[in-house]
Amino acid sequence: MHIRQVRKVKRNRLPIRVWQEYQQPSSEAALMQLLRPYNGSHIHGFYQLLWPKMRRRMRLLWTLALLSAFTVLIYISYLLGERYHLKQFHTLIADSHWPIQNIAFPVLIVCNKNRLNWSRLPEVSRRYNISAAQQPLFERVLTAYDALTTTRFDVFETLHDQPLETINHLNFTQIVSELSWRCDEMLRDCSWHTQYRNCCELFRPRRLPQGPCLAFNEEEQRASAETGRSTGLIVRLLLNEERHAPGNRETKGFVVDIVEPGNWYSFPISLMPYTDTDIGLSAVYHFYDEDTFSMSSQQRQCLLDYEHEGHHFQTLKGYKYRMENCLAECQQRHMLRYCNCTLDLFYPPSDHVACQLKDVLCLAAHNHLFQNVGQTGEESYVIQNGTGIICDCVYNCKSLTLITDERQVLSGLWQVDNGSLRITNRSMLLNFYYNQNIILVYRTSLIYSWMDLIVSFGAICQLCLGCSIISILELCYFVLVDVPRFCCSHYVSN
Repeated sequence: MHIRQVRKVKRNRLPIRVWQEYQQPSSEAALMQLLRPYNGSHIHGFYQLLWPKMRRRMRLLWTLALLSAFTVLIYISYLLGERYHLKQFHTLIADSHWPIQNIAFPVLIVCNKNRLNWSRLPEVSRRYNISAAQQPLFERVLTAYDALTTTRFDVFETLHDQPLETINHLNFTQIVSELSWRCDEMLRDCSWHTQYRNCCELFRPRRLPQGPCLAFNEEEQRASAETGRSTGLIVRLLLNEERHAPGNRETKGFVVDIVEPGNWYSFPISLMPYTDTDIGLSAVYHFYDEDTFSMSSQQRQCLLDYEHEGHHFQTLKGYKYRMENCLAECQQRHMLRYCNCTLDLFYPPSDHVACQLKDVLCLAAHNHLFQNVGQTGEESYVIQNGTGIICDCVYNCKSLTLITDERQVLSGLWQVDNGSLRITNRSMLLNFYYNQNIILVYRTSLIYSWMDLIVSFGAICQLCLGCSIISILELCYFVLVDVPRFCCSHYVSN
């Protein structure tokens, strides 16, 4: 009996040993228990790489596959980061049917090419006590002012070798303003929104690089939603050729400047004498979105209203930053640079020193510089023969571009009288209106913002590793929590 029991124990010893070995926590079993929560995870290749019973060859292949995926991920992430760092822009259409009534009707500025009403010269001469000896020089100076613009300082060349000191005490900016055309002398038959209005209620005196002028809608900033001919502003311009300065032989006619409210000037339109002119208007609005505001003005290449300390900031006193205002201020500063004064007749009141009569000879000597005005980077296109001025101005980040469609037709002014031609009408009709009631709006934004960078990185992860953000968090949790816990528990058990 005893021998039989001993044989039975020996017979069952091997299964018992195997059972005991299975009950002991081996490293492979513990590792499989650790990886069990991640079975079926989206981290492709990671589970196969750590599977204890994976063949060595397959483990090597999976290692190479994961390393290749991570390499591609890092390289493409670098390309995305570099592209974001370059701050590249793209411009898209934000709205193709923005109502034009959301903006103010443009400012219409009308100037007679002959700036002065010569019929008031005797009155002004008596007011300023001009003597008989001074009268010829006084008239000669005013004849030059009659044709003066910011690009025609050469009209003062006729004053060389003249005794300018005899009348240098006179304020010719004030005298020219008093001799300039009044509203009732230059305008009549005004109509706004098909209703007749008093022209002097619509137009007000205004300075311009073309000289003293009359401006419509600068302060009121009326809006309009009407479109089509005769629905905007209609005004008849009176040339009054018999009241022009007899010594001014320049081309006669009018100049019309159309600007956005808040802009000092734009590119003027010349109106030939004795023509009726229709000017249809459309507009394009362009703005930079908020994603670009975190960048500097040098990177963005535009200025916001509040960026007064920017590298490019310079504007007329009392005016918000606009590129046109920056160019006007730049011209003033160049006058100060060359002649230590500025011709305030062309600009709003400022703290700059105003030129006296003796200073106009200096302006005439530097006239060739003011013939060409360009911006930084335009030297090879604007500056000719090395003469001109360069202004460091950039666009404003919110800008309105006015597009004009101009049509001039000769009015029925000529009539045969006893075999000769004579002028029967000395007025010109100007019709200014909207062509369409919608505005095309463009938006400039970054190609890659922070949000785009995150989305692009997630998409690359999906492509290269087949993983999601949750899988990445699972991987981090596994490395930082489960692996240390496994190592500690395995060390204690041994």
